[in-house]
Amino acid sequence: MSLLINSVKVSDNSSKYFNSKVNILIDSKGYIEKISKNKISSNVKKKVDFNSKLISDSWFDFSANFCDPGYEYKEDLHSGINLAINSGFLDVVITPNTNPVIQTKSDISYIQEKSLNNFCDIHPCASITKNFNGKEMNDIIDLHKAGVKLFTNSFSDKESSEMIMNSLLYLKQINSLLISKPLDKTFSNGVVNDGFHSNSVGLKGIPRISESIAVKRDLSIVEYVGGRIHFSGVSTKESVSLIRDAKKKKLNVTCDVPIYNLLLDDSNIIGFDTNFKVNPPLREKEDIDALILGIKDGTIDVIASHHQPQDVDVKKCEFEKAKFGIISIQTFFSNIIELSRKIPLDILLKTFSSNPKEILGIDKSSISEGSKASFTIFDSEGSWDYKEKKNLSKSINSPWLNWSLKGRVEAVIRGNKIKEII
Repeated sequence: MSLLINSVKVSDNSSKYFNSKVNILIDSKGYIEKISKNKISSNVKKKVDFNSKLISDSWFDFSANFCDPGYEYKEDLHSGINLAINSGFLDVVITPNTNPVIQTKSDISYIQEKSLNNFCDIHPCASITKNFNGKEMNDIIDLHKAGVKLFTNSFSDKESSEMIMNSLLYLKQINSLLISKPLDKTFSNGVVNDGFHSNSVGLKGIPRISESIAVKRDLSIVEYVGGRIHFSGVSTKESVSLIRDAKKKKLNVTCDVPIYNLLLDDSNIIGFDTNFKVNPPLREKEDIDALILGIKDGTIDVIASHHQPQDVDVKKCEFEKAKFGIISIQTFFSNIIELSRKIPLDILLKTFSSNPKEILGIDKSSISEGSKASFTIFDSEGSWDYKEKKNLSKSINSPWLNWSLKGRVEAVIRGNKIKEII
């Protein structure tokens, strides 16, 4: 089936059509046959007019938990994929902290079979040690051959420096990526950021140093043995500074920040709303300023949802006992629009489209003739009401529930297929 997309405005600043309103003809094999500012006359099977809405390379979420297998009552692969597609994402990295842990070829086969669909590609991250025990290596080569591009041991309570070094050495042989969620476990028994607000409400704090110590340690090991490392969930000004310096040294390091850590600070905990209990914790305004500067200067490569569904029982309880996490895929783009008051939208778009693909060696979808079509169409001015009946997740742990939000996803395109978002 051929497809004609009329009246879209190109938001990709690397395209020669940047900021131009164009029409795009996609052939029956899913490749862009023609782009024109003028009307395209063609006998196509499907034609859609978007009235000057924006189009970009398809979106990529670099960190989300779909809770499958083991915790399907919170989220599962079917609900997570439906949620991702309807939120504009055609690629998602899912974390391995499931039950059982994602760590074998059969685990990968299960995910691949259950996640088959026409639009969204799921990229499972696998545990580098058996059941996160921090000692026995899983069959990394076997997992790599099965399609795994990312590995981690950061959900372990036994993440030693030696294990990080060995992981980097193993993964360097197959050019795979080590994901580090930087957190020194000996400093991490708190529930919120350690600072004025934690002291004022009497909640135990997680100090910035718990993150920066882990970043510094891992960077020292990378400098010593080489390899590729990605810090997932950076939240402090110290971490941004350390990673900036590492990039100047040409170390093979990238990083991401949770979308909510760019918008919410630790003053939100004062009301004891457990929907603001996240890990990494919400930090101070000076940390947010440093994170924003890190995005602007390229220190921070990726903004990710860090979608973490939790059931009602573990959120509607005392703050200290509540589980960490926010559901954040469906509200992601609206959060981006709010953030675009401080960072130009075309810069932000790269952090969840082309940059993640470049890190994983996945082809980017340029808006040019001859390219394979993989796009997200969106309205930066559109608004919607995030009500419980419109919530696509199985869980409801969002601080934005019952808000009116700005920024709407209109459609996703993969090859010659289109899904319009209602």
